[in-house]
Amino acid sequence: MTVSRKQALEYGYRLLGSPRSHLRVELNQDKSGVSVTHKGRVITRVYLNRSGMNAAVAMSEAMAIKLPALGKSNSGLVSTGLLYRVLAISQLDFRNPTAYELAGTLVDEAISMQRGGATTSGV
Repeated sequence: MTVSRKQALEYGYRLLGSPRSHLRVELNQDKSGVSVTHKGRVITRVYLNRSGMNAAVAMSEAMAIKLPALGKSNSGLVSTGLLYRVLAISQLDFRNPTAYELAGTLVDEAISMQRGGATTSGV
């Protein structure tokens, strides 16, 4: 059964309801796009188009998980706070030039979180 993007995001946001410092996630790439999964369930998905691939690269950077080759997956540990930023990145429309700036901020915050530092954003 294929999970819709909306259903995946609903599950992803429910997962964020219980803050945790370590969640095992997988970054997967198939012929339709790139998805993030937790325990085999899709949390978010982006499609193989220009906007989706820009989001996939930013999500990969934010999670410090190498973007996998087609048909492959890579895994890592992330916090729910970091995952919140990944879900936000996955919903950006990169046809809008401001999406790149917002994605950059979210990636910087995620990297800072991985290093144990505070975020620099005033939001």
